Amino acid sequence: MSAGALDAVVVGAGHNGLTAAAYLARAGLSVQVLERRDIVGGACVTEELWPGVRASPGAYTFSLMRPEIVHDLDLAGHGLHVQTHEPGLFAPFPDGRKVVTWSSR
Repeated sequence: MSAGALDAVVVGAGHNGLTAAAYLARAGLSVQVLERRDIVGGACVTEELWPGVRASPGAYTFSLMRPEIVHDLDLAGHGLHVQTHEPGLFAPFPDGRKVVTWSSR
């Protein structure tokens, strides 16, 4: 392989792309991750969804994260801390109505 050649290119720096890139790099491959946005994390970022309202639009997707991935990649050692909040879902609508769900109800 020539200098500068890559073994893999991962398109998208969301949580799935970053997970794939981490496993490829851990296997000894040279990897480049490409992301069109100026922030990485995909569905796992916190953004201002409406003026003054900051939330993660895809935080619910973390429940799909396989525990062996969290362990394999030592995500806690890299700062991962999972904190659940109540209500579990709050979805405001432009007309002032809202949907609220609670895990305990």
